[in-house]
Amino acid sequence: MSSSDVVPGTSQASTSGWLATVGTAAGWAWDGLKVTGSVVNDIGANTTRNTISSTATVAGGVVGGWSGSAIGAAVGSLVLPGIGTAVGSFLGGASAAVMAGKATIVVTDRILDDMNYDIETVSCEKCGRGFRLKAYKEGRDKLCYRCK
Repeated sequence: MSSSDVVPGTSQASTSGWLATVGTAAGWAWDGLKVTGSVVNDIGANTTRNTISSTATVAGGVVGGWSGSAIGAAVGSLVLPGIGTAVGSFLGGASAAVMAGKATIVVTDRILDDMNYDIETVSCEKCGRGFRLKAYKEGRDKLCYRCK
């Protein structure tokens, strides 16, 4: 077989490869913006919880998306090899990434709340009642929710 016998890739294959690359880059850029926004918020509030939460959520979504994509591709291949693999991979990856990201938010918030991470107990300046101040979310409020 000579080098002239090699069939070059079709335009469809190169287009889908390009689209996948652009989609992946856009996803990473979006995730980077989310984490960067959390870092900026944390710097302003003198906390770190937003950064930890968003980083965990991005990681959970990525792992969930990869897993869901593999499972979706396998199921799609069983149903309709070829196009079913591609459709199953996309649908499985997208849905699993969203669900894993949402689940990671719930779990991370629960763990950090139980640890009282960036949560302080302070006295209201108006009524004197103690309240839990979520500094990462509310800033350094001096009043409880009743007195606001």
